[in-house]
Amino acid sequence: MATFFDVGIPIRTLWDPDTCRVDLLPYLAWAFSVYRWDETWDEATKRKTIKDSFFLHQHKGTIGALRRAVEPMGYLISVTEWWENDKQPGTFEMEVAALNTGVTVEMYAELERVINDAKPCSRHLTILTISMETRGEIPVAAAAYDGDIMTVYPYFPDSIESSMTAYARAAVQVIDTMEISA
Repeated sequence: MATFFDVGIPIRTLWDPDTCRVDLLPYLAWAFSVYRWDETWDEATKRKTIKDSFFLHQHKGTIGALRRAVEPMGYLISVTEWWENDKQPGTFEMEVAALNTGVTVEMYAELERVINDAKPCSRHLTILTISMETRGEIPVAAAAYDGDIMTVYPYFPDSIESSMTAYARAAVQVIDTMEISA
């Protein structure tokens, strides 16, 4: 008869998000009070969500907790609190950037639920803006075609012209000596 200690269930690995078996991750998420769980997530996302759960509960009601609760859903958030835009005290606005997918009605309802679970209880969400950014490559090219028609002739130096002014002068000095004797 097998004893209690002979059971091959490694209890120590069950409570660790890094070593827990994949098929038991949903139960570990439930035990860690994970805000949102989606079976379609890949294994790395599931493990990261479970790991972040402790931080979320520790920092519940902060912008950091909001980010960690919403970003695994595939969204980036930007929060503007009431003192940043001179709105009614105790309110905040949030812009959610949908990265790779759009937002369905079900996803919007889930997003609101997650935000309400993670936000400060004393704050009220007044504006929730959903934005989508599309990234892609736009090939841009430019070409220039330029040319000249040029005729090249052999080099002929210009004629060298020189000018000179010549002055002709002449001087004649004739000295005659005449003696008259008388």
